[in-house]
Amino acid sequence: MSPRPPPQEPRREWRPPRPIQRGAAPTPISTLRTKLSGITLKRMIWTGAFAAVTIVGAIYGAGLKTQKEYHEEKQKVLESSAADRIRDLEARRAALLTQRAPLERKLRELRNRIGAQDADRSEK
Repeated sequence: MSPRPPPQEPRREWRPPRPIQRGAAPTPISTLRTKLSGITLKRMIWTGAFAAVTIVGAIYGAGLKTQKEYHEEKQKVLESSAADRIRDLEARRAALLTQRAPLERKLRELRNRIGAQDADRSEK
């Protein structure tokens, strides 16, 4: 048996040593100063400005859409025939009458409670 040759280590390229940071470790106060630096403050101002423009644009766009839908609905009503208008008005009247009954019941109950409270106060 022949002796085996020793295993060879892979060759490594020479690298310079890593730089060492000297001085004290950063304290929370110094990191706070870094966060409040001009660059971060400028970034916050720009972010706020873009957010404000986006919000105002969204609200303005929603208003324009609502206004457009209103004008389209109004034009649709004006272009409809008299029979269609009467049918639409009768349907609206029926919907309002169905809403009227529960409201009248609540109003009657409220008036009864107020009358009962007034009667209790007059007895005392």
